[in-house]
Amino acid sequence: MPSFNVSVVTQVKKILEQEAGYLRLRTSEGDIGILPNHAPFVAELSMGKMEIESPNKDRRDIYFLSGGFLEISNNQATVIADEILPIEEIDIESEQTLVENLKKELEKVSTEEEKKKLQKNLKISLAKIDAKNN
Repeated sequence: MPSFNVSVVTQVKKILEQEAGYLRLRTSEGDIGILPNHAPFVAELSMGKMEIESPNKDRRDIYFLSGGFLEISNNQATVIADEILPIEEIDIESEQTLVENLKKELEKVSTEEEKKKLQKNLKISLAKIDAKNN
């Protein structure tokens, strides 16, 4: 089966490297599906799921990305992720509790900087819940 290499790195370390037959993720322009021999491409990634399907279609790994960048060239897809975690590690109850706490904190903040930070964290938690549920 045709395949290509997928590498995922963060600022700290390489998270994974594997062969794939299909890669799906969310860019700032919308969802994109990548197959082997894709044309060179660079995109900003948005929060959401990343799915990696094995070349034999017998395994599909699903992750949550909080953003980053994608570069494709020479049958190699490189994802530079802000944050990545396997979808099964997302605990809906914990995220819902965090959402409620962040909403309460938002009502109390006094500076615009604090408000933006809390809003970003709230957006990430809501995206994790959405990714896990869909």
